[in-house]
Amino acid sequence: MLARVFTAFRQVGEDLFRQRLISATAGNFSVRTKEGFLITKSGVQKAHLTPEDLLEVPLEGPIPEGASVESVIHREVYRRTGAQALVHAHPRVAVALSLELDRILPLDLEGQYYLKEVPVLAPKTVSATEEAALSVAEALARHPVCLLRGHGAFALGSKEKPEEALLQAYSLMTTLEESAEILLYRRLWGRG
Repeated sequence: MLARVFTAFRQVGEDLFRQRLISATAGNFSVRTKEGFLITKSGVQKAHLTPEDLLEVPLEGPIPEGASVESVIHREVYRRTGAQALVHAHPRVAVALSLELDRILPLDLEGQYYLKEVPVLAPKTVSATEEAALSVAEALARHPVCLLRGHGAFALGSKEKPEEALLQAYSLMTTLEESAEILLYRRLWGRG
């Protein structure tokens, strides 16, 4: 099972970078484990992950040194939702729209089907804090994807197998960015 999970982590890291949804060391992603969750370490090259670039974080107690700074958000999502995986990325168009909109309502069929509505969250702090963690966890209890204004998006995977859940969360992230691009084009043409 661990080999399949690592393969999914490696694929998601490569694909997020190739799709320009993250820069080299940005973003983070995780899967639920029996004791907590397995997450990418802070500062690692996501397009070139090795097994050593993953770290298990418990649901209770201190967060291990070297874990992603966003582990606090992942932990809260796993505590408050049925998430099996979580992907955090910085999709450029979606983040740009988050600076102007309070929610993204997809115009395209795929976005309407999979996302319906993407809330834009604006806690006082939007990264690596309990406040941001609570905001994201509450949103992901009702929506598969949310955005932190000016920062990035979180997408939840709910499939039972961790590798499938991680790929599901990645897929939702790509759907978000595609929907955001279509919405931006529509707005540029003065109809949105």
